[in-house]
Amino acid sequence: MDYRKPTKKTIVEAVVGVLKERGSVDTQTKMHSKVLEKLKDEDSAYKLSAERMRIIAILSKKVKVNIRTRSVGAAPEADESDFKKQGLGYDPVVKRWRRIRPGEDQSGHHHHRGEFASPGQPCPVCTSPLKKVHNATLYGGKVAIGFKCNLCSYLTGHRWREPSRYSFSLKGGK
Repeated sequence: MDYRKPTKKTIVEAVVGVLKERGSVDTQTKMHSKVLEKLKDEDSAYKLSAERMRIIAILSKKVKVNIRTRSVGAAPEADESDFKKQGLGYDPVVKRWRRIRPGEDQSGHHHHRGEFASPGQPCPVCTSPLKKVHNATLYGGKVAIGFKCNLCSYLTGHRWREPSRYSFSLKGGK
């Protein structure tokens, strides 16, 4: 079956159009279905993943995405075959499933304990590199307290927090 990928400009126009009609959308699934409807009106052969829609919307800087996160669980989930299909492995040192593959971050740092965040690691929301967040000590020094994405405002401590829900609205309330 033939399909077409919409251009970034077309996707941004569809996302902005949906948000102008609705004001805001409280889940990525709803947003994806509304944007896909709008795109299918233009060309019925268009296909678009929810992740690509989210990343392009964030990169356009016209859309505000609120991110709710959750802590990575303390124990492995019951169905191991799903994790193995995704390329995840169980780390016996920290007794958790690894959320990243070794050497995956952009700084070239190799990870041995996958649920810990590091600078340069790709943001799970928009794929731009994470930056350290510092706090001042009482003695005038600095201490790293977590990591933040400068583009989408994803925030995590040293322990990884995974995004669990996205809500979309236009920047500036236009």
